Amino acid sequence: MATYTEQEKKQLHSISIIEIMAHYGKRLDHTRSGLYYSPFREETNPSFHIDEKKNSWYDYGTGEGGSLFDFVCCFANISRGEVYDWLASFRNMVPESEYRAVIAPILQRPHHSSRIVIDSASHQFTRYKLVDYAKSRAVSKEILEKYCEEVLYHVDSAPERQFYAIGFKNNSGGYVLRSSLSKKCSSSDITTLGPDGQLTDKTSGNKVLVFEGFMDFLSWMTDVNQMTPDYDCCILNSVTNVTKALPWILQHSNIAAFMDNDQAGKDTLQKIMESVPESANDDVCVYDMSRLYEGYNDLNEKLSDELNNDNQPSINTKHHGTNII
Repeated sequence: MATYTEQEKKQLHSISIIEIMAHYGKRLDHTRSGLYYSPFREETNPSFHIDEKKNSWYDYGTGEGGSLFDFVCCFANISRGEVYDWLASFRNMVPESEYRAVIAPILQRPHHSSRIVIDSASHQFTRYKLVDYAKSRAVSKEILEKYCEEVLYHVDSAPERQFYAIGFKNNSGGYVLRSSLSKKCSSSDITTLGPDGQLTDKTSGNKVLVFEGFMDFLSWMTDVNQMTPDYDCCILNSVTNVTKALPWILQHSNIAAFMDNDQAGKDTLQKIMESVPESANDDVCVYDMSRLYEGYNDLNEKLSDELNNDNQPSINTKHHGTNII
């Protein structure tokens, strides 16, 4: 193995996953949500997500994902110690000028704008795989059926193929859809709930719990062993929705934010804090709840890990309910 300077390593890290896929003739047509056809197997629907900014990937078909290094290990079937050599060889074979001249225009093609069509939805779950998936994510069937629906849907470009998923309704009447194999949404919006757990556009009281994703909210409700949250709740469903959520969130003076322990989560928390008007700084408190699941990416990951390893929850919510702010 050759040795590389830090500058050389930085240049090799800049090689994109898409560039590698393109050079080796893998499909580059993709959906609006960044789902590509997997370069590792044949599939009829794209399930391979690529985050172009982070140069990372996640395969919803296998549950695997990671960085450029992880991709090269899988793609070339090599060890991590061989990755720099492989990337250096690739760069010598495919100069950046080729990427800019040939591959970049391909990526600028319009994304397919397939629309998700909801065929049916019911609060009664009959698909045991969805219930088992929720259980693996530390969500009880009782909480699942109160806040979610068993959704049957299809994509308008392939109406003959239907899929089941857990559907969490947002304020615009659309659904965030989750199963062990897919992560989709029929429309992008926030979900705001009152203390009774019902959808509402009105606030109640001065306290609000803000969750990044609905699985965090559901596992929290399962852990506190309550059917209703007692406080207003805002589920962003995506950090990109935080701007839309701020007017509702900032009507409360006590804000408990359950953001992910990654850069996007930290940026979202910072945006909430910075959006508090200076005139209200003494009256509005924003609490960073990520301290409760330090060492994990998010609240759901921590609670799921504790459940699957038969550990007692260390968040102590079972003893204190949701009385945290």
